[in-house]
Amino acid sequence: MPELSADRVVLLTPDWTGILDANTTCRYQLRLSREDILSGGISIFDPTDERVEAARAEQRRTGTFEGRLRLQPKEGAPFEASVTVVAVSPAHDADGVAQGLARMTYDSDRQVPPALEQSWSRHPLHHSPDVVALYEADGTLRYISPSVSDVLGWTPEEMTGRVTIDLVHPDDVEPMIDAMLDAVATPGPAVPMVFRVLHRDGGWRHLEVVVRDLSDDPEVGGSTVHFRDITRRVEELDASWFEVLDALEGSSAGIAHVTPEGRVLRVNDRFQEIVGRSDHELLQLDSLSEVLHPDDREAHRTELARQVAGGSPTVADWRCARPDGSIAWVTSTVQRPVRSGLAADLLVLTVEDVTARKEAERAVALLTPREREVLTMLAEGLDNNEIAQRLFVSVHTVKHHVQGVLRKLEVPDRRRAAERVAAMGVVPT
Repeated sequence: MPELSADRVVLLTPDWTGILDANTTCRYQLRLSREDILSGGISIFDPTDERVEAARAEQRRTGTFEGRLRLQPKEGAPFEASVTVVAVSPAHDADGVAQGLARMTYDSDRQVPPALEQSWSRHPLHHSPDVVALYEADGTLRYISPSVSDVLGWTPEEMTGRVTIDLVHPDDVEPMIDAMLDAVATPGPAVPMVFRVLHRDGGWRHLEVVVRDLSDDPEVGGSTVHFRDITRRVEELDASWFEVLDALEGSSAGIAHVTPEGRVLRVNDRFQEIVGRSDHELLQLDSLSEVLHPDDREAHRTELARQVAGGSPTVADWRCARPDGSIAWVTSTVQRPVRSGLAADLLVLTVEDVTARKEAERAVALLTPREREVLTMLAEGLDNNEIAQRLFVSVHTVKHHVQGVLRKLEVPDRRRAAERVAAMGVVPT
């Protein structure tokens, strides 16, 4: 699927009753989240449009339909669109069964009355340093104030008439869609959102965005968007976020700052050492859960969500899968010490390497009850004769048990066995 594009592409089931996939522009225009699509049973055609059945029949008969139909967003009013639907060569599922598809593209009609554009151009906000934009119900930009040139370097003429979602940073597209869907569905005052948008110079600017959905207003039929450049404020806030991390460089604890979704913002040297990855590798991840053992990932994501919701910090053990194939056990704490004020929470993840302790616990768990007794007495400093007297067994039997302890703990002598268990804080009894 073409993602960061103004193209409107939807994959339909053969009978047009459900959506199998849709590119970003379509999901934005039709107010659909990924969860809506995955849940199935979502139809994007207006059920009152009598043309749909005939169009479906034509596409079945000829393989193609071109014509006008009315599309129904999940939220908001239906809109007319020029639709093209073609049959796609069937794919095969895991059982070898052919699965037919239908590929739909569309262009929606203009939603905003021309007179409204003229009235906005005379509005005092037309000359505001903050950018004011007017979007049609399908997401097409119909008007934007001249200050956009100062903020993003693009002229109003270059931006008008396009779906500007293709200017949003790829990492922010999904959060932006989710946030805008929430804004439409949630009554009350608009909540500012922050996204990175492409400047004409090729750099990214942090914009604070306020959206007001006016798609039900017949005089507007779309949304007004106000945004301002807060890049300097974000960069200054970034610096304060990481002051504590800078002070803790060289600490025995690994520290990472992550977004609520788990995307890494910054890590200290110790964190990189524990997980076996460089900061560059970690910053490229969609989520920090990708470095964990597959069986631990869902629980880790749940813990991040719990912290975002205001839960109390808890200590948990996770397994990190290092690139070399080894497993590092870490004791981890997730905290939410500050709220950024930018519609996102900063989470601080602290980890300590407890691999040696876990390995000692695992080794001790392999010991028989009698071997655990012997290990306890070794830790007390008793020799074989003293152990034999306390256990009422022969010295030969004690030697046999001691050898079993050394083999399972993978240490060369009794002193090292006692030291290893004592250092790890493992209680053998």
